[in-house]
Amino acid sequence: MTAAPPPPAMQPVLRLSGISKSFPGVRALTEVALDLFPGQVTALIGENGAGKSTIVKILTGIYQPDAGRIEVNGVDTRFPSAVAAARAGVTAIHQETVLFDDLSVAENIFLGHAPRTRLGLIDWPVMEAQARDLLARIGADLNPRSVLRDLGIASKHLVAIARALSIDAQVVIMDEPTAALSHKEIHELYELVERLKAEGKAILFISHKFDEIFRIADRYTVFRDGQFIGAGAMADV
Repeated sequence: MTAAPPPPAMQPVLRLSGISKSFPGVRALTEVALDLFPGQVTALIGENGAGKSTIVKILTGIYQPDAGRIEVNGVDTRFPSAVAAARAGVTAIHQETVLFDDLSVAENIFLGHAPRTRLGLIDWPVMEAQARDLLARIGADLNPRSVLRDLGIASKHLVAIARALSIDAQVVIMDEPTAALSHKEIHELYELVERLKAEGKAILFISHKFDEIFRIADRYTVFRDGQFIGAGAMADV
């Protein structure tokens, strides 16, 4: 595959180059590359074992690469923890959304960074108001006070996306987000992705479904057996 360069003026929000990662007896990644651009969806394509999950864990600070560079807006950086990745504006929405069923929608959105009063206590009215604004921004008709366990899978995805926006994420990783959604919910997710693109978010979309990839992606990157195979524009495929 021949890479199709983006317009000269466009620079990646996040660039990985020469990333390698090994585990005992397994070479998971060998000098792979990945560029994510503002306002674009990049599909990461590869079979099971291609290294997709490993690269997501590196992007979210769960794993550390053995070699290679990570650049955010052209600046070399490291993600020594999930907190560091979030602070750098990288967040992930997984197939199994990591949220807390016993907490409210608002608490899940602002967990770990809730607005505080001058006394250092959680400012509940402000938190709920900000949660309501974020939910409205993505077209989610949810009550900030609803307990998460009472929501369906699609609604939980919306809460996870609102959480991503609450930390002002530049990069949103969607890992098999449609696996458990109905046809109607998938269409609503597509509309949400378009909203995120319009806000300039760089989106990494991981899916095994080629109809989804051709429907939603602007660019593609292909991994095979832990190696970078190619990248380019979907319009050229």
